[in-house]
Amino acid sequence: PSVPSRHGAGKAEDTFKTSPFHLDLWFYFTLQNWVLDFGRPIAMIILPLEWFPLNKPSAGDYFHMAYNVITPFLLLKLIERSPKTLPRSMVYVSIITFVMGASIHLVGDSVNHRLIFSGYQHHLSVRENPIIRNLKPETLIDSFELLYYYDEYLGHSMW
Repeated sequence: PSVPSRHGAGKAEDTFKTSPFHLDLWFYFTLQNWVLDFGRPIAMIILPLEWFPLNKPSAGDYFHMAYNVITPFLLLKLIERSPKTLPRSMVYVSIITFVMGASIHLVGDSVNHRLIFSGYQHHLSVRENPIIRNLKPETLIDSFELLYYYDEYLGHSMW
């Protein structure tokens, strides 16, 4: 069967029925998700904390950064192989939104990881945490609440 050009010169319905499932790309998505997402905490447990001071990126942060770089390329490759085309601007906005959300999440996770090593109690709200409650000036508490909002609400929604 003939494959339509990138801009839809053939019948979309016919090619959709005969188009192959892109097992290779889905395999790469799965592999990179398992290695980079599930491997993050494992790498942070295995590698000594002394190698990654709290004011520098941790092993988990590097895994997260790789995820933020690799995933958009895999998404673009998957979209390129799609029998149905989307407007370029829609593809670009979607990829940019994903990268921004994943990056916001990276920063939030990174700071949260360091706070836990400093005694932050994850089960309490930002304002109820003993180490946060004693911050001076008190406006710093608002900054940590903003960081939490960016990570948990805005970053996750975009990601």
